Amino acid sequence: MDKMVEIARFQNQAEAFMLRSLLESEGIECYLKDEIINQMYGGFVDFGGIKVQVMEDQVPHAMDVMQANGYELPKEDEAIAPLAPMSGFVGKIPFLRKFALEKQLLIILIVTALLLALLVYAGSIF
Repeated sequence: MDKMVEIARFQNQAEAFMLRSLLESEGIECYLKDEIINQMYGGFVDFGGIKVQVMEDQVPHAMDVMQANGYELPKEDEAIAPLAPMSGFVGKIPFLRKFALEKQLLIILIVTALLLALLVYAGSIF
């Protein structure tokens, strides 16, 4: 079974959609990784952008289509930078350090929602 390979990365959702549409019009199956998380937190946390992925056996065709349409191709020796861990107050909370970035965000979101619900409940009592 083939695996998915990242061929492009965009910070702008519209650019990722344009490339996906172009590739799909050429019969290339395409997937946008981290699309939803970037829509939700794109302005606040850098998740590394929206990753355009195709099946491994379709990479040469996808690269040809991209080059023919003026897209900048990634260099062979170019490594993709890993995501930086969350900084600031999250890095200072010991039990959160052992979790992945996505789980850190989920935990913070849940705790914030619980605190807001508690605040609303306390406000209704008084």
